[in-house]
Amino acid sequence: MAVGFRMERMQTTGPWLFVGAGNMAEAIASGGLAAGVIDPGSLSGLDPSPSRRAPFERAFTESADAAAWLEAQGPRAGLVLATKPQMFPVVCEVWRPVLDAGPSRLVVSILAGTTSAAIAAGLGPNARVVRVMPNTPIRVGLGMTAICPGRSAGPDDVDRVETLFSAGGKTLRIDEGLMDAFTAVAGSGPAYVFYLADAMLEAAQQLGFDREQALMIVRQTVNGAGALLNGSPETPRALRQAVTSKGGTTAAATSVFDESGVHDAIVRGIHAARHRGAELARG
Repeated sequence: MAVGFRMERMQTTGPWLFVGAGNMAEAIASGGLAAGVIDPGSLSGLDPSPSRRAPFERAFTESADAAAWLEAQGPRAGLVLATKPQMFPVVCEVWRPVLDAGPSRLVVSILAGTTSAAIAAGLGPNARVVRVMPNTPIRVGLGMTAICPGRSAGPDDVDRVETLFSAGGKTLRIDEGLMDAFTAVAGSGPAYVFYLADAMLEAAQQLGFDREQALMIVRQTVNGAGALLNGSPETPRALRQAVTSKGGTTAAATSVFDESGVHDAIVRGIHAARHRGAELARG
C-alpha cells in the first residue's frame, strides 16, 4: 500500500473498468482500494500487458471480455479512460458500439489534451463524460487532481469522481477552460520540483558529498520544505524571505538566481506549458 493514502472509510464509487492499466491507473485504483471507495470485487482493468494488469481483481486482454464484464455490472458501472491520448481513436472504435448498445454510463477521462466535448463526440450520447487531470504524486496519496464535468454529466457523476480521486490526494472542480492552465501548473509541476532537486543534487556532489549522501540531503530538504509549505498559512515568498538573511548564504544563492532570471524563466516556462497544452487540444 502506498504511503500517504487516507484510510478512513468512505462511500464506494464503483464498479469501475479501467481501459488502460498503466502507472496512473494503478495509482488511482490503489488509492481507491486503500481508502475503501472501491470494492475489490468491482474493479477491473483492460491492458495487453500482464504486469500492468496485476493490481486489478479482474484483468482482461480482450475488449470483448471487458465489455461483457462491464455490462454484467449494471448501469452504475463506469469506464476510466487511462490510455495514451493517441490511442483515443482506437478506444472510440472499440467502445462506441458497446456504449451505444447499452445504458448511459459515466466515463472518466484522464487523457491529456482531449476535451470532454471530443470524448463525448467520439463515444456517443450514452457517455456521461467527466474529465480529470491528476498529477503523479497521487501514487503516494498526495496528488492534486482537477475535475471538469462534461455537458451530460450530472451532480452524482461528479460526486463519484471527486470521491474516487480524493482518496489519492486533493481535488478541485474547475471550468474546463482552465484545464490547460492546471496541467501547466500541477500536472507538470512535479517535474519542476524534480528539476530543482536535480540541480541541488549536482551542486551537493560538486561540493564534496558522495551521491548517496547528496540524495538523502536533497530528498529530505525537498520533503521538509514541501511539508512546511503545506502546513503553513504563509505564502512561498514569505517562507523564503524568512530564511533569507541579508548578506547571508541563502541571499548569496538567491541573488545568483535573480541575476540569472530563474524566477521569470519558471513563470515563462509554465506559460509555455499551458500554450502547448492548448495546441495539443486543438490537434
